[in-house]
Amino acid sequence: MSTTSDTNAGGSVAGFIYQIYYYLYRLLTIGVDEVVSLEKFEDVGVEKDKSKTYYQLKHTSKSTESKVERMRDRDTDLWKTLSMWVDKIKEGRDEDEQKAWIAESDFVLLSNKSTEDNTFFNKVNAFQTEGKWEELKSYIEEQAAKGSKDDAEEEENIEEKKKTIRTYTNNVNDYPLLKEFLLKVRPEFKSDDKIREDIEYLLVNQHHFKEKNAKRLRETLYGKLAGMLKGGSLEFSMKSFHETFGELFVKMKERKFVVTNKACVIPDNPREQTFIKQLTDIDDYMAQTIDDIKNLTLQKLRFENDYNSALDVSDPDDRSNFEREVKNRWNKQHKKHNKNISETTPIEDVKKAAMQVVESVRDEELLFDDDKLNSDQSNGCFYYFSDGNRPKIGWRYDWKDIYNGEEWITE
Repeated sequence: MSTTSDTNAGGSVAGFIYQIYYYLYRLLTIGVDEVVSLEKFEDVGVEKDKSKTYYQLKHTSKSTESKVERMRDRDTDLWKTLSMWVDKIKEGRDEDEQKAWIAESDFVLLSNKSTEDNTFFNKVNAFQTEGKWEELKSYIEEQAAKGSKDDAEEEENIEEKKKTIRTYTNNVNDYPLLKEFLLKVRPEFKSDDKIREDIEYLLVNQHHFKEKNAKRLRETLYGKLAGMLKGGSLEFSMKSFHETFGELFVKMKERKFVVTNKACVIPDNPREQTFIKQLTDIDDYMAQTIDDIKNLTLQKLRFENDYNSALDVSDPDDRSNFEREVKNRWNKQHKKHNKNISETTPIEDVKKAAMQVVESVRDEELLFDDDKLNSDQSNGCFYYFSDGNRPKIGWRYDWKDIYNGEEWITE
């Protein structure tokens, strides 16, 4: 997967997201006996029996929904991709083997650039539908010849662009089986938003998800696939895709509170978080080192992500019912362990009592509607409500005074 005219991290990240979402789209449209791969033999590849479809993805952050970037006639993405495919076909094969290889292959240049006005693809279409080969061949010859002249390009780094275009166009023009090859080449345009919309359409109309749940599942599947790709290429058949993600489909259709795997960013100074101060001030054994603190922070942030996602697909009463239950469970433990604590109590006993509150709530098993939260989610919940400029819960008997706590009003 490449990004176009994007040397910054933002462009690379956008290209990566585009690739993962298109792969997910292909997985959701997978056919019987097909295998869909990512970064195996192409950016995205589809195999069925002996046939293969090669999806080369080209993404640019310049293309937006309001202003779609067009693929120019002498676009490096276009000619570099064609040249790469030609080299791939020729590699270690005689002409008969290449013909057989082409016959079993299809080549798709997928991009968020529009090819509607691209002369090359318009002529390819005329060749494939009307047999106008000579016009297409003449056009390619012109492009190869133009690369050798001092023609002006509407691009930055003009000399470098001319050099690469010349190499690619000549390589394509000189290929003996060009006619056979171009019968199997086609463009496909998909904007970033359109891929997401298509995924959610499939989840709603084929898998019968509510719209909000479909969006959550799309985001969750993206996170899982992106994480799995760190180990190398991916490939799924219809069977293996269902075996890997079928349970997640069921959970996210029936449940409201599920692990979303959204990315979490730990603050630069995690010790300065209110909930961490509350724990370190009572000498919590689980908040001693920076690694301990980061782990607790991740639990809080993951709960926050999952909770916000759950609220998106919940009834209005679900939030108030859940928070009322969390408050009641905390309040019970807080009163129980601090009942004999006052301002005259030695500080070590104050800390000990507060620590007993923490340990007690860490054993609590919370429910959101009928969905049982796991241990990390339950603990993260209490950390979440003990954080911020105005925390709603605390551990010491005098936590409100120390940490600017507020009365927790639940509906």
